[in-house]
Amino acid sequence: MTRRPPQPPRSVCFDVPDGHGVIEVIGDEGGSLLLLAGEPVVLEVNDGCGSLGWLAARAGTGGPGLSEVKYLTEWLGAPGLVPDPLTGRAGPPDPQCLRPLLSLLAPGRYVMSAGLAPHDLRVVRPRALQVQSWYADEELALVTSDAWPPRDHRAVRGYVDRIRAGGGLPALVALFPTAGSSVGHLLDGHHKLAAYEHAGARPLVIRLAPLELRPFRRDDLDRARAAFSDGAPRPQGDALGRLFSSVRTESA
Repeated sequence: MTRRPPQPPRSVCFDVPDGHGVIEVIGDEGGSLLLLAGEPVVLEVNDGCGSLGWLAARAGTGGPGLSEVKYLTEWLGAPGLVPDPLTGRAGPPDPQCLRPLLSLLAPGRYVMSAGLAPHDLRVVRPRALQVQSWYADEELALVTSDAWPPRDHRAVRGYVDRIRAGGGLPALVALFPTAGSSVGHLLDGHHKLAAYEHAGARPLVIRLAPLELRPFRRDDLDRARAAFSDGAPRPQGDALGRLFSSVRTESA
């Protein structure tokens, strides 16, 4: 009898004791805030409207962009992760392979897993001082944190060729507020994600999440309001107002 290969481990935990805190996520499965260099950049939250309606917004154009702080590695272009043909899961990589990127995270303990995205993946593109809304009827939504669609078409075509060739799959890296969250912030892999869409294939996603919950504090929400506001009066009940009012905070 032919034995099936052992199932890959679901996740691996690792510590970032000396992280620079350039990239940080706070919140929970109901919503999260992505901070770059300490500044609020992208906010996503379930506003409780409709069938699990979600909103995402990006801070003003003066905020830092991910391209200014992220560290790209050639390894992510072909990390050698092989998804299980039945479950789509792949064994998580050795955290040391991602150390240049992980060193940008806030210090703490994280959990990492890897696998193919579900078929009903949604890509959410928040724009500066605007709100993007969608219904969370998908298994996974990735909120872009860089230009979308990506501008380097040659890079996208190169990844399309690699995906269609059937060799080592390129990997995306997304940061989630919790390991069980269905909405994550895409840190690296915008060109790869576009290539997967062109190729009609499910992307390989490396998921990162803090092991311990980092809840919103009132001062976090105040900073987010300042970053996302253009100073103009807004009508009561507008999308941005619903986004802020839906954030659950703890006193600070």
